[in-house]
Amino acid sequence: MTKSQITKLAFKWHGWLGITAGIFFLLFGITGSMLMFRTDLDRYCNPELHHVQPSATIVSADSIYRQLVRTHPNLKKIVLHDFPSDKYDTYEFMLYKNQQHVTDNYLYFVFVDPYTGKVLSEGSYGNLGPSFFRWLYSFHYSLQLGMPGMLFTALIGLVMLLSLVTGIIIYRKHFWDALRFRAGLRFKNTGSAISSLHRIVGVWAIISTAILFITGFWMNKEHFSAKTWQLQKPHSNHLVKANIDDLVKRSLQIAPGFKPIAVNIPCVTGQEILVRGQMPDTRFCLLKGKASAVTFDPQTGAFKKVIDIDKQNYDKRIDTEIYNLHIGSYGGNAVRWLYVFFGLLPGILSVTGALLWLKKRRRRYRTKVNG
Repeated sequence: MTKSQITKLAFKWHGWLGITAGIFFLLFGITGSMLMFRTDLDRYCNPELHHVQPSATIVSADSIYRQLVRTHPNLKKIVLHDFPSDKYDTYEFMLYKNQQHVTDNYLYFVFVDPYTGKVLSEGSYGNLGPSFFRWLYSFHYSLQLGMPGMLFTALIGLVMLLSLVTGIIIYRKHFWDALRFRAGLRFKNTGSAISSLHRIVGVWAIISTAILFITGFWMNKEHFSAKTWQLQKPHSNHLVKANIDDLVKRSLQIAPGFKPIAVNIPCVTGQEILVRGQMPDTRFCLLKGKASAVTFDPQTGAFKKVIDIDKQNYDKRIDTEIYNLHIGSYGGNAVRWLYVFFGLLPGILSVTGALLWLKKRRRRYRTKVNG
């Protein structure tokens, strides 16, 4: 096959890939950019959840856990997702439901006043009303379609990769000129302006778009396995006997300098309690956060092991690195704003690509009619 034939075939595939999946490139780009400041925006929109009245009496996280495990049946686990950041803040718990249908949204949130134990807000990630940004988070990763949606988003990641490869083949002669700002916008007519914009944005978006969509694929790749789709029968929540607050305190003694961030509490038998957080020696930016853990027996509270992410094999570190690379958590606001900018580029490519495709179709139609 000659270079000309390869280019022609790539052009054809590039057009069809963009038209069939372009709307999803646009949606994932916009929603991903919005989620970069999700925590800040959510706090701004819901100040009552982060400015409670302090009191001399504090309700323990353990007692709140026991309240939730009684009032919310059929769970896989309860995660103490966020400790109060100051004396005015609340506990945030995430409840992982035992799905009964593949399209169910399994994520549920609960905000609790640490001084009264009162539930201030709760709801499913599948409902728009209780928390828009949690709904948006679930929409970004699954289109609110449960496991089929997660599989679909993984496939879209592969489609975007193919679109990038075909785009590189088509515009390979203009690649270096665009990178060195030697290929400017052409305003001879609307078509040339759109075409040059599509080419320039496409070249500059190659690396960032590849990173975002490949990591997005990786995070949902488990849905290609039949095991992931196996649903479990409803069950009664398993109540752990170990005291959650005591385990958090003990984790600090077992691993000096350890910073607890979250606690995973199983609601089924056979799993350990994980006090998750960051070790003091963790330096690599993509391993920071709650990737390390101190684990305990859920019944006796006996110490089991320390999981230091820096000392794990690469196959155990890769998921953490991929996740942090995808969400941009390894930097400050400057990195997040860069992610917002680069996250919007696939949307620009989708719009300009669709306009070019429509323009080409109209030209062919006019030629056919006039011919």
